[in-house]
Amino acid sequence: MTNYATDFCVEERKRGFDEACKWMQKKLKPETAGGESDHFWSEPQTKALITMLSDGYGIDEISATLGKTRQQIYAKRRLLARDGILDKPVPPSEIKNLRKGKFVLLVEQGESDVRVIADEIGCSGTAVYGYAKEVGYEIKSGRVMI
Repeated sequence: MTNYATDFCVEERKRGFDEACKWMQKKLKPETAGGESDHFWSEPQTKALITMLSDGYGIDEISATLGKTRQQIYAKRRLLARDGILDKPVPPSEIKNLRKGKFVLLVEQGESDVRVIADEIGCSGTAVYGYAKEVGYEIKSGRVMI
């Protein structure tokens, strides 16, 4: 940043403060990490994002593929959802409630192995222990006790 500050002072002396500010804006990276602008997304990148999100890719995979930060991807996803192109993302609390419901259903159907339940509902074994505690079940030796 020191080089920018020095160059800014030089520009300010030459052209004045307003022109130096314009010069600085041109030098700075135009896209901030969390900005909600689709200005810097190309059409192929936007289409790839939509496809990857609908195919169930994780944010880290999308970030690596498209060369965008997680914040940029979240911001673009919000813009696309606002415009009706994508469905609004499901909040984590709702996902947790859905998984807890699936947990109860699996236990009532007779499944007791924590690992199998975790695989079925798409979460970790630790989360299954949490769901069991919330619902009132006890787990011993990796098995749900009713």
